[in-house]
Amino acid sequence: MGVLSLAALSILDAGPIGQVYAAKAGGFRSVGLRLQPLLATDQAIVGDAEREAALLAALAQTGLSVLEIGVFPLKADTRVSDFEPVVAFSARIGARYLVCPIEDEDEARRVRTFAAMCDLAARYGMEALVEFNPYSGCRSLADAAALAAAAGRHNGKLLIDVLHLSRSGGSPADVRAIDPASVPLVHFCDAPPPPAQGRSVDELRKESRTARLLPGEGSLWLDELLDALAPDVAISVEAPSARHAHLPAAARARLAFEATQALLGARSGAQG
Repeated sequence: MGVLSLAALSILDAGPIGQVYAAKAGGFRSVGLRLQPLLATDQAIVGDAEREAALLAALAQTGLSVLEIGVFPLKADTRVSDFEPVVAFSARIGARYLVCPIEDEDEARRVRTFAAMCDLAARYGMEALVEFNPYSGCRSLADAAALAAAAGRHNGKLLIDVLHLSRSGGSPADVRAIDPASVPLVHFCDAPPPPAQGRSVDELRKESRTARLLPGEGSLWLDELLDALAPDVAISVEAPSARHAHLPAAARARLAFEATQALLGARSGAQG
């Protein structure tokens, strides 16, 4: 198994600095951070010298590595150069991946934009990852794979979020059809079976942000998915849940760590 990390969305309310300390308290050795604000409530770090220093101090104190930085939504009017300050700071703290949801329905334009994002990431020694979801401009694993292939960049790869894979109608069989090396990172959680009648865009978005289950609590094919991925795939636990919102961020991080470790431990024992 590769790196086990805690995704920012699991404890988004803690802010990047709080996420570092909470991830450490929860047992993780790596963390994902949202340094490119998306929501009005997201804390801006880059460009604020005091906050940048506090984040650097938190990473030094905890010894955590930074796995991924999000999110860099690629829209019709995106200017990739606008992302450079955050990308440069992300490289400074040792991040490996930049997460790019696709919000542009124009296929040719989004290929150009993603290629430009890959070029920016490459200048700083990082990889850009397409993140698909069923309510975006890139709705499936097949769409994401086609986009990365069309961009033609060696550092342009894929992120598989297991909830999005499930809700887009995908399965581990689809993952087995692509090159495992093209998927260096998976967002890990669990979920109940999708309802037979489907969900609206708003319902899908709400489930993604507030109603995920911890690994092992639902019915997704997590073992089968891991079998389809590279043995060293990085696992980032992304399991925000309104059920646990009353708990301190460190307690939520601990729940995520223990649930994932239990699942991975049972898997290792079964394989041994």
